[in-house]
Amino acid sequence: MKNLTLLTAALQLFIGSFVLADEEENKIREAMPAKPTAKPKKTKKVLVYSKPSGFKHGSIPTGIKGLRIMAEKTKAFEATFTLETTEFTKEGLAKYDMIIFNNCTHVQKAFTEQIQRDAILGFIKSGKAFAGFHSASDGGMPQWQEYTDMIGGCFAGHPWNAGGKWPFFVEDAKHPVNKAFKQKEFSFSDEIYQYKGYDRSKLRILIGLDSVKSGKKGNSKTNDYPVSWVRSYGKGRIFYSNFGHN
Repeated sequence: MKNLTLLTAALQLFIGSFVLADEEENKIREAMPAKPTAKPKKTKKVLVYSKPSGFKHGSIPTGIKGLRIMAEKTKAFEATFTLETTEFTKEGLAKYDMIIFNNCTHVQKAFTEQIQRDAILGFIKSGKAFAGFHSASDGGMPQWQEYTDMIGGCFAGHPWNAGGKWPFFVEDAKHPVNKAFKQKEFSFSDEIYQYKGYDRSKLRILIGLDSVKSGKKGNSKTNDYPVSWVRSYGKGRIFYSNFGHN
């Protein structure tokens, strides 16, 4: 009887996990636009890498799910998802238009060979694109300084923890990426980084954290804590967002 009770409880937990997963997917699908804000001339091919080499975020599967649904609904891109590094060669990347690093902490430990590092950075410099989510910036320097230079900054702690709700502001209202924001200020619960190896003059900041209103101090003497940005890198384009811990 005891074994049957345990089996029943395990089965309920198993079924419940599927129900929760379906609820999350339904929420993502309902929130996702049916078409892209800017329609591309052709459907882009995107390689999404989601394996962490440090802290493993529980939001990684949500990121994969969101990108899959975005690709399905908008038809703006086709996504190939991987946990392997084998495609990250000059020949392997040649069939893609963009790389996305989905919460992959400590990338310098994943890509230890210079030929792979050169392939990734060369891919972007040649005119392709890169996007990084949250802990994609928790890596690079000092072992791979060029990666930090590319993405725009390296994790240096998170005074604003995941359990708090923090004040943000839209810094660049004219950028197309920010069209989704209806208000110039908003509050949101997530883990927000401060950075090292960050140079504002090289980036176009999209969203910022209002550290004064947050009541917490970080490492910036000018209270400069960017949350998302874009930049050029060679002929290529970079997008980074610190949102994504939760």
